Amino acid sequence: MPKRNAEQKAAWALKETEGLDYQEALRRVRAEAAESATTDAPASAPAAVVYALQPTAAEAQLGITAEELGIRALPETATPAQRAHAEAVWRPNEDPAAPCRCSGIRCHHGERCEVEFSDGQCDGRLIHVDRHPGSMFELTAWYDTYGCEGCRETFETTVTLTEIPWGEVRTRAQLDGTERTLSTGTDDRVIVLYDGIRHPNFPDSTPEEDDGDELDADPDAQPTPEEEWNVAVDQADEEPLAEEDQEDGLDDEPRDDVDPIEPPEDYDDGPDEDELGPPSRVPTVDLDPQPTAADWSTMEPRPW
Repeated sequence: MPKRNAEQKAAWALKETEGLDYQEALRRVRAEAAESATTDAPASAPAAVVYALQPTAAEAQLGITAEELGIRALPETATPAQRAHAEAVWRPNEDPAAPCRCSGIRCHHGERCEVEFSDGQCDGRLIHVDRHPGSMFELTAWYDTYGCEGCRETFETTVTLTEIPWGEVRTRAQLDGTERTLSTGTDDRVIVLYDGIRHPNFPDSTPEEDDGDELDADPDAQPTPEEEWNVAVDQADEEPLAEEDQEDGLDDEPRDDVDPIEPPEDYDDGPDEDELGPPSRVPTVDLDPQPTAADWSTMEPRPW
């Protein structure tokens, strides 16, 4: 299951405590982080991205930032790490007729749903909900999640984006101790995940961030875009429960049109064998006596 990074966890915590919209909470967290970064930013911190595309008025009203516009908003000089980050944080477009905000590479946003019903195929369209790394070792493997705006089904698939790797291979001598890494099977080289990218198999915070942070005790506690979609589906499909008396179909009141069920006879109330008296003295009569050998010897022979 995809995990949230520390920034997204803080946004969800702010959303729960102050009742804010998630995007508003995320903007506040990022603004506070930007203020603190001016005083204690590490020397290796990447330069701020100068986006080539800005949100439209309608997108800005929804709280969509330039960062959430995806790769299309990046300048031509964007680094591989910036491209991978943009491919992992774009905001899903709920309109299947509008372009998806991912890179568009091997994207099925807006295509017709392939679910078959008894009366024909679903006429809904797919919405690209999420994209994140989909492999432990394949740097170009990504994992997609789609939701149908018609039948509300969810679909998942793996895609290969050779143009957008989600990490890179480095030697251990190149590490400064803050990277999230995976082993490559060799002693001197590791896979490093680019910053700001959710990966199901990577912790999303450094040990320093975990100190005193209750949210990091359960990194999977906050919903991913896929989980948010499933919650919306459940809410759309939920119907009010019937009254308790109607739910089980039972009526506790007696009915006049049904005869009461009589209890079975209790044969244990009859007399015991000792109370039946002596056995009967009426002689036993054999209704169909069979001849014995002596009877055969005295019988007269048949005339034939």
